Amino acid sequence: MSQRAKGKRYPIEISAVAWLDLLGYGAMLREVSFDPSNERAQAAVTRLRVFQQTVAKAAMRHLQALVVNDGVAYVRRLSPRAASVGFDFLIRVYSAYKEINTLERRSGYPGARMIVAVGPRLRIEGVSKPRLGHLSSILSRFSNGILSPDQAIREAFRSTPVTGGIEELQANFAFTKAYLADSDGSKAGFAGPNCFVDATFFSSRPNWLQISDTIEWATPGMRSSFFKVSDIDREEAGRVHYVGLRDALEVANALGISY
Repeated sequence: MSQRAKGKRYPIEISAVAWLDLLGYGAMLREVSFDPSNERAQAAVTRLRVFQQTVAKAAMRHLQALVVNDGVAYVRRLSPRAASVGFDFLIRVYSAYKEINTLERRSGYPGARMIVAVGPRLRIEGVSKPRLGHLSSILSRFSNGILSPDQAIREAFRSTPVTGGIEELQANFAFTKAYLADSDGSKAGFAGPNCFVDATFFSSRPNWLQISDTIEWATPGMRSSFFKVSDIDREEAGRVHYVGLRDALEVANALGISY
């Protein structure tokens, strides 16, 4: 594999994706027969609100998040040059996982499980974008003095996009792997409010990663090992320059992908 030119867009990228979702949320809704007017349904709504507010805080320019009801997908494109990019992703999503589980325990809820996977993403043309007509209207009225700066900002802030989504999660096979592994749940070894990280992310077992178990997982056409992670030593990882963590080129090579 040749070194990639910096800043150039390639048809295949390597992504890290974390799928984090609440355990037992559906059971709370079943207990009230999916009736939102039931007073006990408010507990589920409050739990959902806390979850969504908490996981959204971790999102940033280089760590995009798609929140869908009681789950969130975090995604980041890995660097072919620096394993530190992968570590930054890992420590941020792990921090979000730890925070939501601390809040869950305080409230007496089952917690949230997180599956982290790495894999290829195929860039696809024609992904739908939000229509820009409303933006053009706001800019035109602002230029003509019809809207003040304050009015323009407020209208733009309140506007609702006609489509939603994150381009980096489209045709993203790391997302597919994480979601399928989570769907298999306890019967595949992914039990409880734990964090499981794709072993493909690592060239060896890092001494800065506390691993309590290894899960061998397979589904038709896809298989991987996952480490059950109970702690990450940020300081030690930095001290040894993230030894054991693969960059994008190394992940692609481990997966046998032409990158």
